[in-house]
This record gives sequence, structure tokens and C-alpha cells, in this order.
Amino acid sequence: MNCCKCQNELITTSFQGLELQLCKKCGAVCLKESVFWEIAKRLGVEKDIVNPFEMEYVSVNEEARKCPLCGKDMGKIYHNGVLIDRCDECRVLCFDNGELSKFFGNYAKPAIGLMNNATFLKNHCEEKSKISEEYESKPIQLQSQEKEFKAGATNGWIVVMLMALFVVPTIVCFIIPFLVPIGITLTVLFMFVSGGFRILNPQEALVLTVFGKYIGTLRGAGFHWVNPFARSKTFGPISLKARTLENGKQKINDELGNPIEVGIIVVWEVQDTAKAVFNVDDYPQFLAAQSDCALRNIVRMYPYDTPEDSHKQSLRGDSMEISDKLKKEIQRNVTEAGINVVDARITHLAYAPEIAVAMLQRQQASAIIDAKRSIVDGAVGMVELALNKLEQNKSIALDEQTKANMVNNLLVVLCANKESQPVIRNNLS
Repeated sequence: MNCCKCQNELITTSFQGLELQLCKKCGAVCLKESVFWEIAKRLGVEKDIVNPFEMEYVSVNEEARKCPLCGKDMGKIYHNGVLIDRCDECRVLCFDNGELSKFFGNYAKPAIGLMNNATFLKNHCEEKSKISEEYESKPIQLQSQEKEFKAGATNGWIVVMLMALFVVPTIVCFIIPFLVPIGITLTVLFMFVSGGFRILNPQEALVLTVFGKYIGTLRGAGFHWVNPFARSKTFGPISLKARTLENGKQKINDELGNPIEVGIIVVWEVQDTAKAVFNVDDYPQFLAAQSDCALRNIVRMYPYDTPEDSHKQSLRGDSMEISDKLKKEIQRNVTEAGINVVDARITHLAYAPEIAVAMLQRQQASAIIDAKRSIVDGAVGMVELALNKLEQNKSIALDEQTKANMVNNLLVVLCANKESQPVIRNNLS
């Protein structure tokens, strides 16, 4: 295919998953109807706003350009200050360099300035996730909206030293009879104050409540003293360490409906202790359930595998990109639970046992076909080389019948799976 403007050869390339024909010399692009509407969709331009395939042709004082696909004359349409070449038979549009941004610039939100076609496709036609905008715009909303804040605490050793100052006076009170009630009061006070001591290990936090009201989270390893009425036994220390979730293998249907087994590993940590404790009942179980849900949502949007010449993403060929989307999807679901997803990776990916044999046979058949194609291509090239050499040397005169027999014999020898056995003819009988 040649460019309709400069007649330079067009190359088939892909920008953001859009397959189109691009001229590297002048920057013109040739878009099929489906590709044009995909660009319009990504920019939020509806068909009822602009449809270049229904516009009337305009007359211009220049020679009609040839369609890169069928070679016929194309007509011109005018819109938004741009003259566009259109072929109704092939349903394609050809834009000169810079015309794409000019055509769509006023419709996009926000408006796009003038730029060359390649830059426009790269920067403003990014492939959107298959998760619908409605789905993305509705994150999980929970009734509880507690957020973590720091609890008031004192160094425990300071409180111990203050208590030690009253030990001797308390003992004296028990020796003097009329001071015994004061000694009992001080003893009860010691017991009450002792209830406020807390010990935290590294990477631990304590969620504190007083009479059912959240008063803050105690962080930092060491010996602390807090309000003795504060209670945390219901919740216990919360680990702030990075933890790993592995839910095992799941059987999920991919985009083509093929059942596949997928396993993931999620590295996570508690970021907001108040959300983790108060917003959900069991935050590790909540994370496990949301990870399963996100995995199913992502896997069903992509095929297990795609041909090598395809630009479409697949679970096997684009595992890093899929894992990144999986991480974002899980994070979106567990943010209200105070969990931070550090990483999410696919650890196991395979066809389900019921179709594994059939898929293996298909892969083997594809490999055999590719190998045979390479063998045939090489054999044809060798035969052509042999015939050309014989004709150049003029050592043997070959008529058409002899050439046909020679080609037949060489192809049999070169393409056979087994070593050929020569047959020697003699004319003695």
C-alpha cells in the first residue's frame, strides 16, 4: 500500500492498540471505519455529533488521490477546517499529518491543540480499561467511616518512677493505724494506674476505645502508659508488617469462554488501623474475598493467549500489565478497609484439565504448521536458486518438462520427513 499523498509505502503499525497504516515520510494515516470510531469513542465523540462517512463530497481544484487499499479515486469531505480523503468502497479515511488533532480537537474534553498525527494518537488515544466507567466510578461505600488518629500516651517508665515515689508513704500509712484508709486508697490507685501500661513490639499498633468510643491508635515499639479505662483486648495488637495472601488456584473463564486455572499472590499491609478494625468485620477475610472478585473481573476481560502477530493483550503474553491492573482493582476494593496493596502477581496460569489436552494438540498443530511453512519456504528458495544457477551456467539445457520434474524431485527431497532414497535408472533392458 502506498500513501495517497506522497506515494511512499505505508507501514502497518499500532498506536495504543489501534491498528492503522502510517506514512513515515509525510505522517499521513489511513484509518478503517472501525478504527476511526474506536478513536472517537476514546475521545468521547458520539456518532450523532460527527459522522464523516455520511458527509457530502466537496469539489476541489486538485487531482483526486488514489485509495491505498483498492487504488480507486477517493472523494474529499470538508469538516472543522480539514479536507479529508474518503473511499466509500473500502470505508477508509486518510488524514494528512496534523489533521487528526484538528478534526477531533474541538470535540475532545479538554480541547486538544494542533499536533502531528503520531503524537496525537500516542498522547490522547490511550486504550481504556474494559472496566466500565460506571463500575469504576462506584467504589465500595461502607457505613462506618472511622479514620485513624494518634492516641494520647505517656512513656511508661516515667509513670513507674512516679508510682515508686509513693511506695514508701503507702507502707507508712499501713503502719500508722489512723492512716490505714489512706494506704488502702493509695493501693487501689496503684492498681488502677497499673491498668494503663501497654507494651508494643516493632511493627505493631493498638486500637484503643473508652466505653465504646474510639480514642486513637497507639503506635511505636516500647513501654507506654495510656488511659486505664482504655480497652484493646477485643481487638488485640494489629500487625503492621507486610503480609502475603495466597488464595490458591481458581477456575475462571477467559474472554473466549475457555476455562483456565489462575493463582495469584497479594502482598499487603494495614495502613489505617481504625478502618481495618471498625469498617469491616474481618479485614484479612475481606481482602481475600475482594481479591477473588477482582481476579475474576480482570481475567474474564482477556484471552489466555493470542497469535504472535496480534497486538491484543493476553493473560500469558502481558502478565506484567495484567498484574498491574489487578493490583489497582484490588486496591480500589479494599481502600475503605484501611489496607494498602503492595503488589499483586499471577503465580499460576494454565488451561483447566478438561481442555488442556485439546489446547496442547492445537498448539502442537500450530507449531507443525509453522515448521512446515518454514521448510516449504526454504525449499522453494533453494529450488529457485538451483534453477537460476543452471540457467546462468548454461551447462545443461532444460526444457519445461525437465524443469517440472526437477522441481518435483527437489521439493520431495527437501520437504520429506525422512531421508530420501535415490532411484537409479538404467537402460540395459
